[in-house]
Amino acid sequence: MILILFVVVFLLLKQIIWENRYANDIGNDCLVSVDGTDFPLAWGSNDTRLYSHKFRRPGLRYEIALCLLTGDIVWSSGPHLPGLYNDLQIFRQELIHLLDDDERVEADDGYLGECPNKCKCPGGPDHLKNRERLNAIQRNRHETVNERFKNFGCMKNKFRHDIEKHGQCFNCVVLLTQLEIWEGAGLFPIRYDDMLDDFGAGLRI
Repeated sequence: MILILFVVVFLLLKQIIWENRYANDIGNDCLVSVDGTDFPLAWGSNDTRLYSHKFRRPGLRYEIALCLLTGDIVWSSGPHLPGLYNDLQIFRQELIHLLDDDERVEADDGYLGECPNKCKCPGGPDHLKNRERLNAIQRNRHETVNERFKNFGCMKNKFRHDIEKHGQCFNCVVLLTQLEIWEGAGLFPIRYDDMLDDFGAGLRI
């Protein structure tokens, strides 16, 4: 079991690479989209630390970042206790400190507390109405990744083992999902440019 864990961690470190957010970079200040995703537990109904407002039952939360231009998974962290830490608090714990000085992330309005300095949010002061379609596209792509995670029974079904094992299972699922992306099941690319008033799905021209 320990050997398997070391193999998984080694492979994860080789595949989920934060620096991959620079792939195809054309100088945008936003290189990734960030969101949290929750998974249900079969236990912990009386533990408020585990209560997820996303589905109103016990769960564990993970933070995921996708490269905006390629759709690759470039970051994952967790598990986090959803009753204690919302998406913004998790973002502030670690990922925000890994951003370049002038770098921001695309995120939903749960991250408004760091907008506009570190996040671009639909409800932010610098939000452009003609970017609403693109915001919806990148959120849908995040949901696609979340759904792929839940194609695995250990993530979709109520987890009955301890938190440590949930984290191990999740890391395996993230790794397998990213390998699928590289092996032909890629997410749809986004044409994203800070200098354009609009952007959308499809290959960059």
